[in-house]
Amino acid sequence: MIEGKVEVLEIDALPQERGDRFIARTGFDPRALATPYRWFRISPRRIQAWREVNELSDRES
Repeated sequence: MIEGKVEVLEIDALPQERGDRFIARTGFDPRALATPYRWFRISPRRIQAWREVNELSDRES
């Protein structure tokens, strides 16, 4: 679970190289869509992660 500040960016606000990296990793190019699409930049404030009950006490970073 991630809690943080979210910044909404219009499709053309992301630098070209970051958009290209997204496409390379996902195989999806939202810049080519006719429908509106936005990027979301999240600045985490709190992260919780665990797999098993025995990890619950140390799950925050």
